[in-house]
Amino acid sequence: MMKEVGTSESIINQKEFLTKYVAKKPNWLLIDIYVDDGFTGTNFNRPSFIRLKQDIEQGKIDMVITKDLSRLGRDYIDTGYYLEKYFPAKNVRYIAVNDGIDTFSKNSNNDIGPFMSVVNDMYAKDISKKVRTVKRTKAEKGEFIGAFAPYGYKKHPNDITKLVIDDEAAEIVKYIFNEYVNGNGLAYIAHRLNERKIPCPSVYKQQSCNYHCKTISGLWGHNTIKKILTNKVYTGDLIQHQGEMVSYKVKKYRLLPKSEHLIKEKAHEPIIDNQTFELAQDILKRKAHNIHKKENTEHLLAGLLYCPRCNNKYTYQVQSGLKNDRVAICSMYNRYGKDYCTRIAVRESILNEFVVQDLRKILQEKIDKEKLINSIDKTKINNDKKMLQKKIADNNRRIEEITRIIKTAYEDRVNGLLNTEEFVSFTESYKKEKQELMEKTEKLNIKLSDFENNKENELMKYIKEIVSFKEINRNIILNLIDSIEIINKENIKINYKFTV
Repeated sequence: MMKEVGTSESIINQKEFLTKYVAKKPNWLLIDIYVDDGFTGTNFNRPSFIRLKQDIEQGKIDMVITKDLSRLGRDYIDTGYYLEKYFPAKNVRYIAVNDGIDTFSKNSNNDIGPFMSVVNDMYAKDISKKVRTVKRTKAEKGEFIGAFAPYGYKKHPNDITKLVIDDEAAEIVKYIFNEYVNGNGLAYIAHRLNERKIPCPSVYKQQSCNYHCKTISGLWGHNTIKKILTNKVYTGDLIQHQGEMVSYKVKKYRLLPKSEHLIKEKAHEPIIDNQTFELAQDILKRKAHNIHKKENTEHLLAGLLYCPRCNNKYTYQVQSGLKNDRVAICSMYNRYGKDYCTRIAVRESILNEFVVQDLRKILQEKIDKEKLINSIDKTKINNDKKMLQKKIADNNRRIEEITRIIKTAYEDRVNGLLNTEEFVSFTESYKKEKQELMEKTEKLNIKLSDFENNKENELMKYIKEIVSFKEINRNIILNLIDSIEIINKENIKINYKFTV
């Protein structure tokens, strides 16, 4: 069997072993091979495992085979659930070849399955603890422990714990800092880099190493530029241990306070001098303060303006020559330039006046008051209601799942597979999550109970206010207008939430 690109040697060997095992069984038919290389065994939300369950639900397969039990999973609670409940309920036969486990055979080692799951779980926990300890020790010594080097650097060819300058990317980092401290903004720098067809960091990383690019556009944007400008790594300092996984089972990343960060000054060659870096930080802070002050001024139509050419939202920006006014402009054009959308900018004051006048005209002249009230769009109400109901249903399903997990853990404690300390440790996070979900669900149920009448009465109130010649404010706009499409400066389409 030829080695597949990006597939580990272990996976290749397992596939070969299991394929030969199935081939020896004349009445067995190999339907598919489910591979999750690069995913930890404590994670049961692995893409291929999810696909496996989907195929089981659809009746495509009636047997699951792994080389050993740990290949199914290392979390003893979840592994036990699939062995004791899920597979039997679906009439699916499970075989762990090397462990002698066969759920359809009375002569197999099925009885030791739960014990082996606990052992595998404890092994995973021990490995996770050791990995964390090793990484922390390395970080404390100033060794780089990341999977990928920061943009502008690469790992030393003879020592992956050391960073060396990547000349090509470093020139872009220097360009960004130089442009910014000389008065050019984030948008301008992003535009210039996109015009020059410079790959953004995620695309560059994909091109230079084994990295899956998650970016949608593949373009430079404000946030990417800002991340570079605020990263102290470019001054030669190495800041690590800024966050960690909640636990070896809960794959959620949490940020740590600065007091826990591990800092090694002058760990590698700098790209930017300290003076330039600090100057950039001062400019960022000053601009952030000014932006915050500007954002306190509420825009009447913010969030409602759309570009029909690229289906992105419009944003507001300052334009020279307009002291007390702004222009609305396509956010895609604003971020990436003319190659990605068309510049059609409309003054905010003109937009506001057009929308308000159109709304008044419709509500005061064209439609009878009672007819308007009777034509309230129930679809929006029903959709919002369904969203609440879905959230409640999702929460209830998760609560039931957690209850089953805790029950299984309790049974293991009773049967002597877990001591009290281990039981508490394993179930503590689940109990906390369950309590939080129950509280959220209770609030959602209260909100749902009066939802329809309250929502409809709210819309009626706003309609009556407008018909009665009261002021049209943002609250009214949001309740009566779904979206506004800026086709061009002379053609603006308003999509109302009620039937016109």
